[in-house]
Amino acid sequence: MGATPYIENGLLDRSVFSDPDIYRREMEHVFGTSWLFVAHDSMLKNPGDYITTWMGEDPVIVSRDRNNEIRVLLNTCRHRGNRVCLFDRGNTDGFICSYHGWRYDVDGRLASVPYRKGAYLDELDLSKWGLVPAPRVATHGGLIFASWSQTGLGLDATLGDAAWYLDNLVLDQHGSGIDFVQGHYGYRVKGNWKIIAENFAGDHYHTGVTHRSSFVLGLMPSGGNEQVQDPYGPFEVSFPNGHGIGGVKTGEATYRRDLEAAAKVGDEDLVRIATRYVNDRYARMKKAMADIQDMPYGCSHGTIFPNFLFSGGSNALRSTGFYILHPKGALETEVWQWFAVDRELPAELRELLIQSNRSNGQSASGLFAQDDAENFERVTEVSIGVQARRVPLHLQMTLEHEGNWPGHEEWRVNGLPGLVGPHFSEHAQRGMYSYWASLVGR
Repeated sequence: MGATPYIENGLLDRSVFSDPDIYRREMEHVFGTSWLFVAHDSMLKNPGDYITTWMGEDPVIVSRDRNNEIRVLLNTCRHRGNRVCLFDRGNTDGFICSYHGWRYDVDGRLASVPYRKGAYLDELDLSKWGLVPAPRVATHGGLIFASWSQTGLGLDATLGDAAWYLDNLVLDQHGSGIDFVQGHYGYRVKGNWKIIAENFAGDHYHTGVTHRSSFVLGLMPSGGNEQVQDPYGPFEVSFPNGHGIGGVKTGEATYRRDLEAAAKVGDEDLVRIATRYVNDRYARMKKAMADIQDMPYGCSHGTIFPNFLFSGGSNALRSTGFYILHPKGALETEVWQWFAVDRELPAELRELLIQSNRSNGQSASGLFAQDDAENFERVTEVSIGVQARRVPLHLQMTLEHEGNWPGHEEWRVNGLPGLVGPHFSEHAQRGMYSYWASLVGR
């Protein structure tokens, strides 16, 4: 790993978590140029549907207009800057500013202003004062992304090989796609957004320590992380452009555990439904990845740089959690979370899967999120200190073996794209910070 600003030889300058000047630059050069996840098409099924969210520190409206086009609009009136939409989601034929009443269509065009003749002498050109659109909007597998930059790589090129894992293990699973369950959960962490992003990108190392209580209580299978790398995984995978996906497993062991779990879901009818679903899903996956020698069955976490995360996709009988990190200054992050399920999932299993993630997954009502948040907050708090900021952080795990890890010849990863490494490694974090640093600069 070559030297870049803030990270060199696997040593990370911890000022990246607290310095306000760095934060301002990343709002401009990271969140101001990157493709940012804003919505899923299942949230916007009908013309007039909308949700509100953030792109960096800028509030936006994501809407489906009358022509079924997806619009991403800066949520600020062109007159005096008030927000024109104050609700999380809904259906409407337009947005009206509560300050002076300027009204905008769902496509962002300025439709009318009060007293146009008396106040503006009929001289205001409405066509010039619509809501500001994000110049680029694109979709991948139902995920809707937008960028404030008019130039740069397209969405597919930016996702690169990470898209292969999204397509095959997370988004579609070779059926009819996924549905985001209506509404989101939100909570605040007094921690820098990058600490959370790097954790999802490739930190399998923390699981057995940070989340030990979940294993002790029997809420999660197995006893945590094994010391020896299994040839079938889990693996951590790094990609250019800062993405990381982890907990990748090949072979049939996880599939067989899913069959065992299906046999315990409830009465005989529910067991039959769950078992059929597990088998049908596996058959679809094998057909879609027939050309992959060592087909993966799932992955447990990932970060699509900079701030779109997911977890929980490694099992058939568990919903996937998707997250957006909304930075609120260098020292605080607002986390939004949705649950998503396979559209082909039988209705009898839908609530079962959602509840599984609520009770023991990365949610405000589970254990994992609380475990992690405490660590994220303490790391950020310590990074403020003058003396602490003089001491770099150690991200050198397996640095000298990167790309040529001991025992990798035995790994069952033939055909898997990306830089596939062991479950104990920090190559994904190094890749994320190096890419981040290339955008931020000094």
